[in-house]
Amino acid sequence: MTGLNAIKPLHVDDATFYFNAKQIASHPLDPYGYVMLRWSDAEPALHALAPPGLPYWWAAAIRMFGERPVAWKLWLFPLVLIFVASLAELLRRFGPSVAGPLLVLLVLSPVFLPSLNLMMDIPALALSTLALALFFRACDKESLIVAALAGLTAALAVQTKYTASLSPAVMLVYACLHRRLQLGLIAVFVSGLTFAAWEWTLFLRYGESHFVYQILHGDNGEQPKPMLLVSLFSLLGGAASTLTLLALTVLPGRRWLLLTAGLIVGFPFLLLLWPDDFNCDERVYQLASFLYTCNGALVLLSMGWVARRVVSPGSLPTHPRQAALFLVLWFALELVGYVAISPFPAVRRIMGTTVAATLLIAYLAERTGLESWQIKVLRGVVIVTALLGVGFFCVDLLEARAEQQAAYEAAQFIRREDPRTTIWYSGYWGFQYYAEKSGMKQIVPLRDIDGRAPSLLQPSRLSGGDWLVIPDESIPQQEMDVDRPELEPKGELTFGDAVPFATLMNYYAGTLPLRHHRGPRIVLRLYRAKDGFIAR
Repeated sequence: MTGLNAIKPLHVDDATFYFNAKQIASHPLDPYGYVMLRWSDAEPALHALAPPGLPYWWAAAIRMFGERPVAWKLWLFPLVLIFVASLAELLRRFGPSVAGPLLVLLVLSPVFLPSLNLMMDIPALALSTLALALFFRACDKESLIVAALAGLTAALAVQTKYTASLSPAVMLVYACLHRRLQLGLIAVFVSGLTFAAWEWTLFLRYGESHFVYQILHGDNGEQPKPMLLVSLFSLLGGAASTLTLLALTVLPGRRWLLLTAGLIVGFPFLLLLWPDDFNCDERVYQLASFLYTCNGALVLLSMGWVARRVVSPGSLPTHPRQAALFLVLWFALELVGYVAISPFPAVRRIMGTTVAATLLIAYLAERTGLESWQIKVLRGVVIVTALLGVGFFCVDLLEARAEQQAAYEAAQFIRREDPRTTIWYSGYWGFQYYAEKSGMKQIVPLRDIDGRAPSLLQPSRLSGGDWLVIPDESIPQQEMDVDRPELEPKGELTFGDAVPFATLMNYYAGTLPLRHHRGPRIVLRLYRAKDGFIAR
């Protein structure tokens, strides 16, 4: 997992977190002491949604290795190891006979393998699962010290990504069901105290808390909760649809039902290969989107069947009812957390749901036992899921390399025309990082129509002969008026490949993790300034 991630260029939100890590590498006691351009607004770095956990870890790599992205990604290996080892521990606890195959299924699934990058989600989940594994052992041994350590680890997880705040709640549910309430309260108290101590430190340093600011003023494209609930179906159906096959493999039922589900799960992926030169292609791709949603409904229905079977009296051989109830409640908490915490849909929002669902299936498999044909089918589902995960990763790799290639080749093209010119750019994500490394300067547009400059960053003043690089809408960017007499269009550069799939931007901020793609992946529009002017 670490090795595959290392060959992918910086991608999506990596660049934002890079600037946090770079600041910490230079000023470790002043993590948010700089001003950043976010969309078209200049604002303090403290106001961007970026808890400090991962940037501090990344900053150590910058200090040791310098500007070497491959080394930064290899530096994630300890966190990935914690992630995999903690998942293995949880799987051994609830389903030891199928722990190995299901571990491979999770780690190489479309939900996790493409998601690592240099983003916060998997490091936060690694610490969350470690905290849970520690807390379960604390309950086994009735250890106050291990419970406190679990709480401390959960606090680190929350300060890596705030969505990890579900982990203390999960620990408390486990403690109540297993009559270890004292240990649960200790873990939650230590977690809350550690979290509050860091936020209080930020308040003393900057006059406000990062977390409180995000709660009160954060604007991260929050969508209405009913829309988030609807998007859950398409996300599960697009990135975690094989959970249906996994559930039907361990549930009692006819084999034709499993075969039918397999055809339904695979059909929308095949539709995405529909050639572009057919008149009905748009309707075909809309059908694929609809089937993603149907597959998500099948995932939730099959998980409901699993949950009903593990908690129904007499449906299984003798088993500890606390464990069954805990897993069902954990899965329910993840579903509620998705709607309550997520500001917008993305595959990373269903990571916890996928882990809880897999553990619930593992528990059922362990309690009922699997026949030889079920074991073979389970291994087949693992292979299919891993192939899907690698496929998603390869498409995402193409997307990331397109951003890198676009930035470098645009700079080379312009410098061949005018070696000493100043090149300005608009755009974020990985494109921003590689544009900066190729010598371009980020453009800061003047936002106020009455001529007043932004309070925190001066607007960019272009001189005659400067160049401006503007990507198409495939890359988020600051708003920029280019329809003005001082700018002369100088053509376009296109970057793409023949692969008919795309992950951007829906995998990271949308409802369809994998969609059909046509045309170039990125188009850059080039402009040259005929006269000096202030960017607006």
